[in-house]
Amino acid sequence: MNFGSLLITCKNLSPKHRTIVSLWLAALVFLLMPSFTIEVRILSAWSAGVLCFVVLAWFMMFDATPGKTRYRAQRQEADHLAVFLLVVCVAFSSLFAIAVVLTKHKDSFTLSVGLSIMAIFSSWVLMHTMFALHYAAFYYRSNDFSLEGEAMGGLEFSHVELPCYLDFLYFTFTLGMTSQTSDTQITSSFMRRLALGHTIMSFFFYSVVIALMVSIVSGLL
Repeated sequence: MNFGSLLITCKNLSPKHRTIVSLWLAALVFLLMPSFTIEVRILSAWSAGVLCFVVLAWFMMFDATPGKTRYRAQRQEADHLAVFLLVVCVAFSSLFAIAVVLTKHKDSFTLSVGLSIMAIFSSWVLMHTMFALHYAAFYYRSNDFSLEGEAMGGLEFSHVELPCYLDFLYFTFTLGMTSQTSDTQITSSFMRRLALGHTIMSFFFYSVVIALMVSIVSGLL
């Protein structure tokens, strides 16, 4: 398999295979660190697996045209609520693992801080990426969408008839970081409820991160 074929394969991975590849990488990282403590190995494996999943997902999303976005949202990126909630909950759980590492490994503070920053960043990107996939799934599956963009699935993007994944990433990260929708309008009650849950989760995530940052700074003093 040449490099071009590998790129095409990565772009066309289904959510199931994307998850399997990420789990394999996480397991490999865990097994290759036998001399470290279990907490460090778990956090390292988590960060590697999450970053792999995010890179593969973004690789697919950046290449997706509006037509491809609609196809994947309707057929492949299924909006399984249980899987979505599980991933988001695990992302939050990683923050508590970070707290454990920072508390129990004060003798190797540089390693603990480095792993913590990587885990926080990967969990943050994962949470918003999952929301972007979720928004796209409900947007394109809430209505029978015409090629002219006559029916809108709960979001109205400025100057865009058929949004692609990049539009959903823009909406998701804007909402998650600023708690406002910028130039994108929410036009359905369901999307408002989903956006409300998104902003609440983002608030709690940032609150925990701030608490961890205070812990890191106090450890440096």
